[in-house]
Amino acid sequence: METNEMTTIGNEMDQLVSAFSDDDTAKFMELTGQSKATSNVGLPRLNINYDTETEDGVSLTRGSWKMFLDGEFIYAKEVFIRPILRTFEWSVYDMEQGTFSCKSVQKPTLAGEFPDTLAGNKCGRLSLKEEEVLKDDDPLKVKSRSAVCNQVIYGQINGDFTKADGTKVDIKDKPFVSYFKRSGFKPIRDFIDSLTRQKKIMQKVVIKLATSRVKSGSVIYYVPVPTLHSEVQVSDTDKALMKDFSETVKAHNENVLIQHREALKLISPSEEQDLSADFNVKSA
Repeated sequence: METNEMTTIGNEMDQLVSAFSDDDTAKFMELTGQSKATSNVGLPRLNINYDTETEDGVSLTRGSWKMFLDGEFIYAKEVFIRPILRTFEWSVYDMEQGTFSCKSVQKPTLAGEFPDTLAGNKCGRLSLKEEEVLKDDDPLKVKSRSAVCNQVIYGQINGDFTKADGTKVDIKDKPFVSYFKRSGFKPIRDFIDSLTRQKKIMQKVVIKLATSRVKSGSVIYYVPVPTLHSEVQVSDTDKALMKDFSETVKAHNENVLIQHREALKLISPSEEQDLSADFNVKSA
């Protein structure tokens, strides 16, 4: 199963790069999930800032965008991004350890299996039908709800950033990555779906990203607010960047699948047989 899955995922990424290089818009939109509504070393990661101050006591604005670059965070009220590649990934974050306890492979659509680092699928996330038959306190359901789907955007970013001390940092066409999950998942998905309805591919648009403050009871959080800023043409540089991002995803997936196989070795024969049966049923 692991070899076939790795081959399939690799083929998906190769087809995606080929369609992008050949300007085959219809095929590209199909491969990236736009045909219908539906760890990255070295890449600066864009997040929404929730810190109120730095470790040195410098005040920060909650709800602004922040990105770690050259050893420190920089901040901006709004940014302009151009998506080059979108993938999906499942993960479970361990709050006590401050790290991810499980991660799945990344794929350009949500279809099919997502082998993960713990020898499972989708980090234990069950289907709605499977969850419905379980009580809320059932360990399987609790584990399932802890698994989060990430919408991963690889692209270029522009913006007037500042360091915490106020020093200005002008960012232009910088490759970056951002993970949109939970409350941030739907706004980005809905925006890309809106592009789909207009028969536009996301690689040909520049998106203005602001944030909006949401209060739910005593909880305050911020969600991304994407709007169409401008439209551009795909260049050879974009195609090269797509290939680079694809290689990043492939390396991530290969690492996940290595851990998947190692975790399988630790499972007893009966548990492994049950797991194999689960995959066979889902694949049928």
